[in-house]
Amino acid sequence: MYTDQVGDRTLADCNVLIVDDQASSRLVLETLLEETVSCFSVNSGKEAIEYCRHNTPDLILMDVSMPEMDGHQTTALLREKPACEHIPIIFVTSSSTEEEESRCWASGCVDFVVKPVNACTLINRVKSHIQHKLRSDFLEKLIYIDKLTGAYNRHYLDDYLPRLVKDSERNATPLALVIFDVDHFKLFNDMYGHLDGDSCLWKVSKTINEALLRPMDKLVRIGGEEFLVILPNTDVDGAKVVAERLLQTVYDLNIPHASSEYSRITLSAGLALKLANDSKTVDYIMLEADKNLYAAKTSGRNRLVYPSQSVAKNAKGLSSGQKLKSLS
Repeated sequence: MYTDQVGDRTLADCNVLIVDDQASSRLVLETLLEETVSCFSVNSGKEAIEYCRHNTPDLILMDVSMPEMDGHQTTALLREKPACEHIPIIFVTSSSTEEEESRCWASGCVDFVVKPVNACTLINRVKSHIQHKLRSDFLEKLIYIDKLTGAYNRHYLDDYLPRLVKDSERNATPLALVIFDVDHFKLFNDMYGHLDGDSCLWKVSKTINEALLRPMDKLVRIGGEEFLVILPNTDVDGAKVVAERLLQTVYDLNIPHASSEYSRITLSAGLALKLANDSKTVDYIMLEADKNLYAAKTSGRNRLVYPSQSVAKNAKGLSSGQKLKSLS
């Protein structure tokens, strides 16, 4: 039995990525599903991987036989990415042999349909797998989401970060961590009350989440008024750009704070980086980011401190009406 809604999402809210090198096949699948879910189509495995770098579909319909990179190879590459490993993939194949079925299951699909596609079978299998994912997402939200701010919580951090580190090492890509702290938050609570304090944290969290442009970038509340932003596959220059944008976005909220030297809510931030070829542990990187956060707070707040930066010489804060500039 199907229901149209699980938690706060409906089938109409869900997105299906169709991957097929034949335009006619893509059109057939889109036409069959258009009244049930939103569809987006690409014509190769390479385009599918690029699409998933910036978007997280709820389900993927993957053609098996494609030139250059077939469905099995594309699925293997997607499964290596933490942000994509739980996306259900249904293979669309022209072969119904036992050998091909075995290959499909071994590649990590959740199901497969045979061409020419039976409309009733396709629609109901898509509905079934999306609803299963919606239920899983809803349970994950209950476990991993901080109820006050909507950011991820420490349980999520404990499960997610080690996998990201392994992914970074395997792909030889950097991993950036940025710890943020709301400046003078205790004074804000004392002056405006805890209800306004809770509202402030919610606004800050919502603003940061909206300013993170990639689905792989995650915001975690690690305690009180302290947050962590995880930036996979990001070097120090890229992380600086993101962190400075987040500081500026919260500054532009202009939440009044009479006890702050900036007369508004601001953030201090510390950045640390794990390179693929270094031996630093996650705990060490977190400690490094925390030390840089402390340096940001003791050097005037409302600023970012990053590796190899001379705090006394280079750190700059914002004054009223001033835009955040590079701190290098």
